[in-house]
Amino acid sequence: MNRLIQFLFLVAVFACGNISFCHAQNPSPIPQQAINGGNSTTQNTATVRPQVETADIAGVSPGTTTVEELDELWGNPRGETVIGDQVIRLYSIEVLDHIEVTLRNGIVRSIVIQLDTPFPEGEVRGSLQSELLGSKPVLVPDETDKIVGEIFPEKGVMFLFVPQKASQERLVRQIGIEPVSADPFVMRAEAVLALAQPTEARRDLIEAIRLKPDHAKAYWLLAQIELLAGHVESALLYNKKALELDEQKPSYHLTFAQALTQMNRVEEAKQYLQETIGICDRFPHEQAKALMMLGELYRTSRNPDYELAYECHHEAIELATTLIKHSNPTVRLTAKDVLFEAHLATAKVIAWGHWGDKDKAVKQWIDQAKILARDSELQTARRYSREYQFKIAVCSLATLVSVPERLNIDLYIENVVDAGNELIKSAKAANDPILQAKYHWDTGVSLYDAVQIFLLREQLSAALRYGELAANFMDIGMKDRNSDTDLLLLGRLYFRLGVIHATGNQNNRAAIEWYDLAKPIFVKLLPKIDNGALELFGNTLVSMGFSYWATGQQEEAIRLTEKGLRQLERGVLANVVESSVLGIPYKNLAKMYSDMGDQERAAKYMKLAAQINIDDNKIR
Repeated sequence: MNRLIQFLFLVAVFACGNISFCHAQNPSPIPQQAINGGNSTTQNTATVRPQVETADIAGVSPGTTTVEELDELWGNPRGETVIGDQVIRLYSIEVLDHIEVTLRNGIVRSIVIQLDTPFPEGEVRGSLQSELLGSKPVLVPDETDKIVGEIFPEKGVMFLFVPQKASQERLVRQIGIEPVSADPFVMRAEAVLALAQPTEARRDLIEAIRLKPDHAKAYWLLAQIELLAGHVESALLYNKKALELDEQKPSYHLTFAQALTQMNRVEEAKQYLQETIGICDRFPHEQAKALMMLGELYRTSRNPDYELAYECHHEAIELATTLIKHSNPTVRLTAKDVLFEAHLATAKVIAWGHWGDKDKAVKQWIDQAKILARDSELQTARRYSREYQFKIAVCSLATLVSVPERLNIDLYIENVVDAGNELIKSAKAANDPILQAKYHWDTGVSLYDAVQIFLLREQLSAALRYGELAANFMDIGMKDRNSDTDLLLLGRLYFRLGVIHATGNQNNRAAIEWYDLAKPIFVKLLPKIDNGALELFGNTLVSMGFSYWATGQQEEAIRLTEKGLRQLERGVLANVVESSVLGIPYKNLAKMYSDMGDQERAAKYMKLAAQINIDDNKIR
């Protein structure tokens, strides 16, 4: 058959009325519990694309057309084959002489147009662009990651390519139509998520769940996106749903542990990861990742164990090294990514732990991570490598806690800011608000590390300068986040900046400008804290009370001091705070009430202070 004639007729079939679009079966609503678990951004995206449309040819629509309707519209087939519960019919329409129609239970399930001569994918897609109505295709790989076709999820249309080398032009040999379904939306979501477009991916996943409410992978991917956005509670909810539907996927368990970690439920996350490692025998790349994550938890927990953290990272590195030449690309790339992450994590363990010659060892681990980051396959897979330079800069700055004070760290800070701004710029170019906020937040958190290093060095001016810059980044990143852990970190930064003004610069008026930002955060979080945080919260509020008193805001000073005292007293009753800690707030309140003329309360607190052996007459 003349190739041009067949192509022109194919376009005509789609463009001149022989192809139309019919509504797919009404999608099921997303479970309300899952939607309500997120914030407003998550809920709004659920209504972005409430309806999809399946293509039909010459009145025949997969998923709805019956065998009787098919007979009436297309007449008798050229041939018919029965395979199990399926009937496959062969039809000809004009020059398209090989159209396969598959029926099951008396309903058309698919239509496949076999082309005599393959056509360039760009020509076919371009010619059908108006009929596909802007549906973005997703490439379909086989198990070796070779591209075999592409799907247009909103239309149920698929192009199948001629097998060829990756460098060759893709040629379409078949065009298939099936009822719109969830899987193509999930495939596209995963693809655009890898391209750093989580906002777009979220919309596809919402659509997938509307079509198939029990799609485990869709819930799991949504959980990952919610973690990126800092919506940890909704992330946990989505991930629980994924695990209810399919508890055999180690990756689902790892994301659940990540959500627990971001909620600061570190001990639960530790135990969960230890259990997950035990079920990863058939998934060694996931086991390596779990070991690396567990090592980080040992390092960052309230009572860190640096030796155990080092052992976990070492085991993760050994396991991942055996997988970097694996035939499966997912296994291979995950292993390479774990190697990179575990090297940086080991550098942090050494920096905070009890090892000799730490600065030299830290540099060696980071230098090796830099080499691993240059792997050509990882560089091609941007879902892994796009943040590598930023992560290297962040780690290099964070580990400076272990180096001599004479080292100038300004260059390290500059590297963090430059790499962070590059990521923010790329997220803006992709018009993705989730990543814009995330990269602002991550940059600010890294600058907080700089603040703490300068405080250790008693370089208060530098700590204040970079602390204000950190607050600027974190304020932007926090606007749409919904994480108590993140909120606490921001509150602690505000408080530290206030303390620098109050104690370092003796400027309580400047201090309370920062305390005014910190107060509502601590008040909001107070009902949620565990016993281990009572001393931190109590001392913070008492300290703020001092500055308010010094600036003449007596009532606010007393309110904050008493609120802080209540937290400390709770801690004493729970045996997590030493009773001696109560002495300062008792004495402060005694002095405050005395100066306010309330001698009865002043005497009460003076008596309590005396029992703690605090006998001077100063507010602290």
